Amino acid sequence: MRKTFIVLFIIFLLASSGVFWKRYEITSCFNTPSCVLDNTGITTGIVLMQRHDDEWRIAEYQNGTLILHILKLKGNIILEVEPRKKSVKTYANYSPLSFGAKNVGNLEHVKRGFIVKFNNTVRVFEGNSLEKLMQNSTPCQEFITLCPKCRAVLGESWELVRLGYTNVTGGYLIFPAEGKCVSSFALKILPYNGTHDLIEMEYPNGIIKGYASRLNSSPIGNNSFPSNVSKYFNLAWGILVMNNKIVLNPDPLNILDELRGCKIVPKITIQCDGSVKREDYRKPCWER
Repeated sequence: MRKTFIVLFIIFLLASSGVFWKRYEITSCFNTPSCVLDNTGITTGIVLMQRHDDEWRIAEYQNGTLILHILKLKGNIILEVEPRKKSVKTYANYSPLSFGAKNVGNLEHVKRGFIVKFNNTVRVFEGNSLEKLMQNSTPCQEFITLCPKCRAVLGESWELVRLGYTNVTGGYLIFPAEGKCVSSFALKILPYNGTHDLIEMEYPNGIIKGYASRLNSSPIGNNSFPSNVSKYFNLAWGILVMNNKIVLNPDPLNILDELRGCKIVPKITIQCDGSVKREDYRKPCWER
């Protein structure tokens, strides 16, 4: 009986040590940017890496496509990494902001922050440096008068990096910002020639450009909107401004995909004459 107990105890110790060693390996790798990239197979075209608690988000650009890799660390005793991926087509060329996996090889463990290319150097932004990077966020209200010569202007916010898409702008990367209906980036569509418009994307770490088919829309100009338009901003994470109209939450489906629980995302279109159209997007609770 005693021998059986000792054998079982030894087996338990070996099994436990194996579990805890595996747990250590997974945790150590998840804290190390280069190891995370090795496991995902991403080698080039990295635009932004964000670590937020038990989640990594990696934005990648390849040949006109933005890809968002979402890696979640799950489990209590036995850990596993759950991967997910999304993609959108974009008009903008994100290559000037991108870097390769070899550029993060010397970076230490990251628990919460961004990795981006800033002034041609790949850096980690954490704590005060992260706040400084995001401090120039623009409220939705200011997008209305941000660029009168543009055909369209867009800004969006979210705590985590994510992808967005509208029929007007094509796909885009949403740089994280603190607060609702503020944006740390601006997407501008400017007249270029008789067949194409210029897409200009202004991010905290640089400006990128691209070209799209010419919009059948006049420049925004000095539009005058109702004074009470701001009352809708507390319902919005983003804004699209065009000639004679504002669209709040112009990309409702991607916002809805990020939210947890039974949520409603309204897409609100406000015309210069004061008329308002609201379309509610939702998913049944059992789908969450």
